[in-house]
Amino acid sequence: MNKNDYTQGLILGVLSFTLWGLLPLYWKLVDAISPYQIFAHRVVWSFLFVVIIIILKKKGKDFKRELTNSRTWLSFLAPAIFISINWMTYIWAVNNGFVIETSLGYYMNPLFLIFLGSIFYKEKLNRLQSLGVGFAFAGVIIKTFLYGKIPVISLIVATSFGIYGLLKKKTKVDSLTGLAFETLIIGIPALVYIGYMELTTNGISGNLPTYYWLLIMTSGVATATPLLLYAEGLKRLPLKIMGFIQYISPSISLFLGIFVFDEPFDIWSLGAFALVWVGLGFFTYSQVLLLRNERKRIRVN
Repeated sequence: MNKNDYTQGLILGVLSFTLWGLLPLYWKLVDAISPYQIFAHRVVWSFLFVVIIIILKKKGKDFKRELTNSRTWLSFLAPAIFISINWMTYIWAVNNGFVIETSLGYYMNPLFLIFLGSIFYKEKLNRLQSLGVGFAFAGVIIKTFLYGKIPVISLIVATSFGIYGLLKKKTKVDSLTGLAFETLIIGIPALVYIGYMELTTNGISGNLPTYYWLLIMTSGVATATPLLLYAEGLKRLPLKIMGFIQYISPSISLFLGIFVFDEPFDIWSLGAFALVWVGLGFFTYSQVLLLRNERKRIRVN
């Protein structure tokens, strides 16, 4: 494993999941329209933002060439579907008072990523990493049990984003082009839906202040930035490492759910989440040791 790539991957991963963790603040800010409209706007403005970046980076010709390639369209159809499921579920849950449940879903997701990594990439865990996974798994199971029912939102969030991560790791097209295709595929029906809502006076125009358009346009930046960081980090890190970095996002969302949105959270739930944090501690320490050993090996050679 290349040290520079590994370090860059860690930085990109941490940044992406920090931004994702803060997203509930934004979705609450724009909840004057329905979650379905928010989702549609998110997709369309994300595509436009990515296209601007492509032009600035002078990759327009490459993108146009890919647009004529039917295999490229097909390769991004599945990722587009799974990220759509994830986005729609997440926006709906946040704006209906289920931020903590989405947090549980994103705590589950790293375990699902580790499972996928072991099946498709034969990734193995060392002793400390295995101990960390054990604690995290116990915390997730206990929290699920205490929840008192099948956490449907959590399961949808976890599996949809996990499968998306696996599919993204298999793609050979660069992250920027990939995100452009994903948002284009979803964006076509999303734009039709936005147009319909506006024509039937059920959208933003005539119902909300003009500045709301500018507010909803920023959803493109809020969406595309962490996704691009995530995709680049994923190319530099094993799935098992990216899986545990992901705990940053639900931890931030959890604190937002408790202290900002005032969702219910008792002492038993705290205990269950504490097990997850202990697991994360073990895994983080294993990464510190890994980097130290890598530095020593480089010095010896």
